[in-house]
Amino acid sequence: MEVISGGKPLSLEELKNIAKKLIPDIDLIYSTYKELRSQGLTVRSGLKYGADFALYRTRPGLEHAPYLVKVLRYDEEVDPGNLIGWGRISHSVRKNLLIAITYPGGVRKYIMLKWLRP
Repeated sequence: MEVISGGKPLSLEELKNIAKKLIPDIDLIYSTYKELRSQGLTVRSGLKYGADFALYRTRPGLEHAPYLVKVLRYDEEVDPGNLIGWGRISHSVRKNLLIAITYPGGVRKYIMLKWLRP
């Protein structure tokens, strides 16, 4: 694939620099994407749900995405209102919310949140 900007092809480094300006955590998001794909999962944009990814066990069209994924750094402060909002939207579209937390050295842990009624 070739990306053209201003009539000239961009190098991979130029493309990465543009992406980092637009999405500061792009490296973290992309490494999470790669990890999920390496597990055989289908990963699509979760933007319309306010998440980073919608995650499928098979592929779109065969099933609805059972999960939404929100990518965070281990030291990132999360506003409780945002956490509740992510949980509410995931519940309203009948999906479980996975919080992907990346630690130094690239270690990543996933926490699944489900909306339960007592």
